[in-house]
Amino acid sequence: MKDSITIAVYCSAAAGLPEHWEDGARVTGEWIGARKATLVYGGVDAGLMTTVSRATHMAGGRVVGVVPTRRRDWACEYNDIVVPTSDLNERKGTMQLLADAFVVLPGGYGTLDEFSTSFSYINFTDQPDKHIVLYNPDGLYDPLIEQLRRMVEAGLLKPEAMDILTVVTEPAGIAEALDRIFSK
Repeated sequence: MKDSITIAVYCSAAAGLPEHWEDGARVTGEWIGARKATLVYGGVDAGLMTTVSRATHMAGGRVVGVVPTRRRDWACEYNDIVVPTSDLNERKGTMQLLADAFVVLPGGYGTLDEFSTSFSYINFTDQPDKHIVLYNPDGLYDPLIEQLRRMVEAGLLKPEAMDILTVVTEPAGIAEALDRIFSK
């Protein structure tokens, strides 16, 4: 396993999400913390972002919040480091450069944008050692996965572009996928 691991996590800032969605964030944070790894995430104290940062912090990991200036007042107390950015595009770029892998938890349009940008970034820059773990509880991302498959079938994406993506449906699958990625 690599000496120093940094995992970027994309997820919702919404409160009141289903408990098993929260479990995905907890499992992710616990995995990061247990390996004394680093979490890089949106950095605000809201929703699944709070859950993953708290779990990482409590398990002994390092927490780096990449926070756009307009949300600086929302910065989470679990951040060891806050990296200010001018906007969301700079935030995504910073997270992509720092991350060895990406975990996508349930989220809205921001999470979808982050996933799409990272998927493109990894494939466009030919970094097959970087992977994305997509937590797909309750079929949340089924339409996205189907769209990617349709793009492969239509010849718009090379089939090997999908090799960087691991889809899991249970919280424990996130940890198992990360173990496989970093055991190489």
